[in-house]
Amino acid sequence: MGNPSTVSNGGKENFLLKAFIAGNSCAVVAAILNPFDVAKIRLQNQSSSLRYTGMINAIVTIGKEEGLRGLSAGVTASMIREILYSSVRIGGYEPIRKALSTPDSNPADASPIIKLFSALISGGVGAAIVNPFDLIKTRFQSILPGEVSPYRHTFHALQAIYRRDKVSGLYRGWTVTSSRAAVLTSSQLGSYDSIKHNLLMNICGMDDGITLHLVASMCAGLITTTATIPCNM
Repeated sequence: MGNPSTVSNGGKENFLLKAFIAGNSCAVVAAILNPFDVAKIRLQNQSSSLRYTGMINAIVTIGKEEGLRGLSAGVTASMIREILYSSVRIGGYEPIRKALSTPDSNPADASPIIKLFSALISGGVGAAIVNPFDLIKTRFQSILPGEVSPYRHTFHALQAIYRRDKVSGLYRGWTVTSSRAAVLTSSQLGSYDSIKHNLLMNICGMDDGITLHLVASMCAGLITTTATIPCNM
């Protein structure tokens, strides 16, 4: 039997490694997709006088008028947000699931309710923590050509918003953001884990492999898309 301290340290290292990989990989993806995020914010905020006619048109127009600076607006805040958010959302799921499971049982075989609730917590908490960076990212991306940014950089924005509105300013709208993230993570991670272990492996008898992961991912993707429709309206 292994040394308890060794097992404990191994679990801690495993959690930290997963959190590190999840946070940094999502940050890289966020940086790559930032032009689409900028275009989305501009499209949502434009008035009756249409400046952009669609996603591709918005990206092309922003690139021509503002260059790389416009397409990368808010990217620093976006990457910091993803590092923190995804580390908690993905890295925190298994420790929460383990804490809620019956002692000495295999957390992977926990009930779907425990898995869905564990993901609900990790997603909601992660989004609540990073709300200031989500707010700042959106503000940077909303600035149109010719407008002067009130902030020099991400941390100046944090300081300026805190000085003016205190903590309540940094956490404006956090309940909506956190609720959406909780639903998304629960329907994504919780449903994937439940479908994979509780249904496909334990009931259908599927072996671990590419087919299992593919089927579980497709089902979880459908559930996530359906569950988050009300949050996106």
